[in-house]
Amino acid sequence: MPSDLIGEAVAASIAEILGGSSVELRYSPDDAPLPPVTDGPGTASAVGAGPPGWKATLTVRLAERIAPLATPAIGPLLDILRLLPDAGLRVAASFWTLAGSQPGPLGPALRRALRDMIVVEALGRHHAWGGPAHRNNLIAETVEFLIELSGTRVESHDLTHGVIITDVLQDAPRLEFRYPRDLRTVKRAPLLFDGQRALLVVDRQGRARTELQSHRLDRLISQSGGAVDAYSSEFSHSGSLVAEATRRLGGVGFFLRADRTIWVFAGGDPLLMRRAEHWTTFPLALAAAIANAIGGNAATADVVVQAAFIISAQRNGAIFAIVDDPKRLDGIVSPKDRYDLRNFFDPMAMQAETRLHHLIEAEDLDAQTLARLAALDGATILDRDGHLLAYGAIVTSSDSQHEGARTAAATTLSQSAEIVLKVSADGDITVLRGGEVIATLLG
Repeated sequence: MPSDLIGEAVAASIAEILGGSSVELRYSPDDAPLPPVTDGPGTASAVGAGPPGWKATLTVRLAERIAPLATPAIGPLLDILRLLPDAGLRVAASFWTLAGSQPGPLGPALRRALRDMIVVEALGRHHAWGGPAHRNNLIAETVEFLIELSGTRVESHDLTHGVIITDVLQDAPRLEFRYPRDLRTVKRAPLLFDGQRALLVVDRQGRARTELQSHRLDRLISQSGGAVDAYSSEFSHSGSLVAEATRRLGGVGFFLRADRTIWVFAGGDPLLMRRAEHWTTFPLALAAAIANAIGGNAATADVVVQAAFIISAQRNGAIFAIVDDPKRLDGIVSPKDRYDLRNFFDPMAMQAETRLHHLIEAEDLDAQTLARLAALDGATILDRDGHLLAYGAIVTSSDSQHEGARTAAATTLSQSAEIVLKVSADGDITVLRGGEVIATLLG
């Protein structure tokens, strides 16, 4: 086996980007036939140059326990999965060219650069970008600019910034304003294009063209849906304006959030997120996974996933659970916390918490209502059809000295529920079932 510290660093970066995946590197001498490429559900491979004298095959597999749940969602997650092996090998080849035949261990700065380069290569081959025919150094320059902004403040503000790169405007600009080069000299530019009230439209040649305001989304092109999604007011600081712009105008959108994370969108969906110098994919197949787990009700899965994203973006903690039978909550959740039992109590003997249930309008749950309820301490529990069973519910669980109260409650609840999502105050989402962690998302 050849020594391949660069390939190992690439494999580790891809495994980190696609949480819950495994990455395999295989080598063949240049004069030997290649081994057969592995393919199948939740699997992607690519072949390219390896260390001097060798060819490398890089294979990425989603974890076996989540691949069967994710693969029905043939969409953005699987697009990224298919792109990463080839992107990784291209980046490795670039590093081999720079390092020569005997590279030493990669230091932190080179590992950081390697991670960013893999994402840039993958986005440059994404269909939303238009494929490798377009120059992807604009993506690299944009990511670098957002990283610079994430470490600065303007007029005592934590900066946010939104930009969409798309060729929706076909006419030649009256003047050329290069992005991001010319914006670096304008101190207040990020405040003008904050990604929440307005974003900057840039063409694929790197020319800044115009602003797009949140209340005038139809100014450049008219598509279905006049306003941003119903839950956008709660989700706006996480990039719903940029997401909606990519859905209507195409291209790739970037949003720098106030907490210094960088989010990437395409086709209205979040693709990738950079936090603390590390990239991760968004769990776009999570809704499909939950729908499969609860028997195929996609509407319930969608509203729970959207609410979990809202809570994650707001840096609040929460527990969401879906059960197949409300009776499974007996002995776990106190009757006073049961919204579904509010009409079964004697009005004269009701506790204050039960009386409060009658003031809550939750017959037709949407994501923003669910997120508002879930922001309270305790668990928010639904049935398979999306009916609210409990909110702010204290779950009876055995305390553990090795885990917090929210983790203990989520673990206990997952033994009776079909699926449980635990959102931490740090923003990561843990998926539990049967008392075990299935995956950790946005970690």
